[in-house]
Amino acid sequence: MRSQYLPPNPISSTVPFDEDGKHHGYLRLPCSRDVSAWGSIMIPITVVHNGAGPTALLTGANHGDEYEGPIALQRLAYDLDPGEITGRVIIVPYMNTPAFHAARRTSPLDGVNLNRCFPGRPDGSPTEKIADYFMRTLLPMADVVL
Repeated sequence: MRSQYLPPNPISSTVPFDEDGKHHGYLRLPCSRDVSAWGSIMIPITVVHNGAGPTALLTGANHGDEYEGPIALQRLAYDLDPGEITGRVIIVPYMNTPAFHAARRTSPLDGVNLNRCFPGRPDGSPTEKIADYFMRTLLPMADVVL
């Protein structure tokens, strides 16, 4: 019920969630900052889909100073063959991409700890927008989350 009262989240995906095959792309978070002419934070995402079935959402780097999960998930994103699964696997190796790139626990953009700001806000800080997107878009798709 919460989402019916909130504005839409500004994050958009460059990959299809319901199309068979393997799709590498980004979650594009509009954010004007000096280090990027794109005006966006690009959060890597891979969707591997093969017919009807359950959805697994695999995430890493909730904290930017955690490296093992992102390394394993990045490798899985490239190695996983759609023919090896039934259903869908959504892989986001670096949930908190700004913190991961800065090798910090919290985001350098707003000083916020992603793990502490759920459920997030679509009109909040960059980290709050990421949390909101996961809560309202990705988590409802998932049957299992790791």
